[in-house]
Amino acid sequence: MTTNAELQRVEEWGWLRGFANLLRKENQEWWGTRRGWINALLWSGMLGGLVGIMLYVLPTIAEAANDPNIAAVGGPLPFALEMGRTVFFELGTMALAIGVVILCQDMIVNEKQSGVTEWLLAKPVSRRAYILSKLAATLVAVMVLLVGMPALVSYTLLSFRAGTPFPLPPFLSGVGIMALHTFFYLTLTVMLGTLFNNRTPLLGIALGTLLGGNLLASLLKPLLYVTPWMLAKVASLLAGEQAVPNGLLWPPLAATAVWCLVFILVALTRFEKTQF
Repeated sequence: MTTNAELQRVEEWGWLRGFANLLRKENQEWWGTRRGWINALLWSGMLGGLVGIMLYVLPTIAEAANDPNIAAVGGPLPFALEMGRTVFFELGTMALAIGVVILCQDMIVNEKQSGVTEWLLAKPVSRRAYILSKLAATLVAVMVLLVGMPALVSYTLLSFRAGTPFPLPPFLSGVGIMALHTFFYLTLTVMLGTLFNNRTPLLGIALGTLLGGNLLASLLKPLLYVTPWMLAKVASLLAGEQAVPNGLLWPPLAATAVWCLVFILVALTRFEKTQF
């Protein structure tokens, strides 16, 4: 077994030359350092904590204040479950998108600035392999640490509060939409990293797309059908086995998937033409 950090000789297709070694390097940065377990604890604790507050603390306060919303949904328990589910899927989806942008802002930009990218490309490494290895390793880490583990914690809390297993298929449907929304901002950040050489425009565009999206969509309703800006709400509705407004399920899901593919293709094309 190799014990040093040097690139290892492997047999690969020419257009993905160096992918295995680069993927190993990227995985090491997630799973071979404190970065992995810190993010696991951070996101599971943060989202699980918010869900716990909604399930156990807020209903008590609302009941003491004679909140009419408790009676409207059928009592303290349904109110608690609805609040917990809503916070996890609506607030959690937005929080994960911000987290992905912040975590990945330096993934390409920092290596371009430090000269690491130029050094790596001087090796027998294809430019496609460089981008795709980063995307693949980060995708797995994000889906496990930022989406999967908090979802497991939140599902456990919802089930414990309900006194019976929370309906699993609708919950998983919501988590799937949350994952797609997160993937959108991951691919957007990767693409912006190939287009710009500093963080300012990257963060401005990525976070502006996220935070300004709902405001823009409220002015131009057709945008809801071709953007991910409605997906947080859709995820919450599906998880709660509630009806999704007509036309706001499959069109935005398909459009978001297409946008992800476009971002990846643009990143690959742009990086092929970048001079170092």
